[in-house]
Amino acid sequence: MEAIKLTNINKSFGDGENRFQVLDNINFTAQQGELDIITGPSGSGKSTLLTIMGALRNPDSGTVELNQTKVDQLSSKAKDDFRLNQIGFILQAHDLVPYLTVQQQFTLVDKVRHQGNMTKDELTILMQKLNIDNLTNHFPNELSGGQSQRVTIARGLYTKPQIIFADEPTAALDSKRVTEVCQLLSDLAKKEHRTIIVVTHDDRVNQYADHIYNLVDGKISLIK
Repeated sequence: MEAIKLTNINKSFGDGENRFQVLDNINFTAQQGELDIITGPSGSGKSTLLTIMGALRNPDSGTVELNQTKVDQLSSKAKDDFRLNQIGFILQAHDLVPYLTVQQQFTLVDKVRHQGNMTKDELTILMQKLNIDNLTNHFPNELSGGQSQRVTIARGLYTKPQIIFADEPTAALDSKRVTEVCQLLSDLAKKEHRTIIVVTHDDRVNQYADHIYNLVDGKISLIK
């Protein structure tokens, strides 16, 4: 089943002579149970594409369908509800709340989304897999870059999303952690039928991908 379908997506920034087209007539699909990678040079529009896929930003034209819902046509509140219940984000900029401990990051999610999140045991197992189970009482400023990245990954998966968007999720990780994180994401795709889109420059992730796409000059092409 098609979990993601982008049709004729265009996006530009700026006005007049300063107008720059970031995405040029993008067509893209991803199936349920796939882990797909989007790569490309810095400034090629990868993060913009990810925010459009994730219903965080509307395209100038074109349609975005996630699980057969045209999310670009939803109201702001309906989009918020859709993201909360069906989408998980693992962002490059670690957006942990600075005054909350690692455990409190998940408690905060529980206050926003009252049901459907991981059980205590499920979260414990996930944190053990990511080797962050000993960090529950630490604040974000007490974490290394790699630890912060792994907590961000756990929080992105905590709501059990059907679609997961990850922006450079392995950038701060050593090779051992890359293997663990990529195997975790691959298992989620294959065993739990999630759809995972990873934007990355990290070639170490490629072996786990069902498909690899390259985004250059606003156009996307399949390379694997």
